[in-house]
Amino acid sequence: MEIRDDDLRNADAARARAEDVAARIRNLRVGAGLTLRDVGEATGLSISQISKLETGRARLTVDLALRLAGALRVPANVFFLEQEAQDLPVRPVLTRAGEALRHRLQGMDFEVLCSEVREKHALNWRVTVHGKTLDACGGLRCHAGEEFVHVLSGRLTLHFAAAPSVTLGPGDSLVFHGPSAHGYAAGDGPAVAIMTNSVAP
Repeated sequence: MEIRDDDLRNADAARARAEDVAARIRNLRVGAGLTLRDVGEATGLSISQISKLETGRARLTVDLALRLAGALRVPANVFFLEQEAQDLPVRPVLTRAGEALRHRLQGMDFEVLCSEVREKHALNWRVTVHGKTLDACGGLRCHAGEEFVHVLSGRLTLHFAAAPSVTLGPGDSLVFHGPSAHGYAAGDGPAVAIMTNSVAP
């Protein structure tokens, strides 16, 4: 089997990424003044498991990241962010109730939340879906990146061209691939949701 240069570069990048994550875990633990035993007691993980994570011999999953984040008092995504993104200065951006920029599309009202961030990797919306059918909400659509939906009130149905539809109620969340054709319908009455669309940096 032929090994291509692209395969080698991808393997090297994955290895470097794993080493970076492992070093990040150790640096955060040491910086917090915690021993392996301290972290183990706080997370329910064995000292051996934590040691493997800190040396790159075990892969960090989302579940493990959430446990470590609680023990180290950091957000879980700190383990997954690229270093360049971490180094960007962060300026809090506030959107007061009733002050969001509004857009109206067929069957849907969008409020843009916290739109002033310059180094933007996601668009955040508060969306009210009025249309009771897929056609009443403009049919199927697609976009780059990933989409996250969290329903605040009402019942929202997500229709997909290549997958079964999913109906969400208050408190339900869904994430899916934006380029997959999808659309919305509110059913019996208006549904309100928070939606986040990832965008290329």
